[in-house]
Amino acid sequence: MSYEESTERRRSNSYFRITMDIGMGIFYVAIGIFIVYAKAFGTMAIPPFIAYILGSMMIIGGGFRFYRGIKAFLPQKKNNGPASE
Repeated sequence: MSYEESTERRRSNSYFRITMDIGMGIFYVAIGIFIVYAKAFGTMAIPPFIAYILGSMMIIGGGFRFYRGIKAFLPQKKNNGPASE
């Protein structure tokens, strides 16, 4: 495998992971909001404290995955340490 093929494969895997992080983050946040919203109206058959804990954990986890995907998508600043004059 040549260097160009290896680089292209790494780049495509990176884009796939970024897309998965953003997509799954949005999905987890939506499910978390649905759980909290549905429990507020009494349409779920689980105790309220478990619904709120589960919903908030999914919202937090989804937010983290979304943040990680966005952070990987944005260009990174190169920091070479303090400026030497």
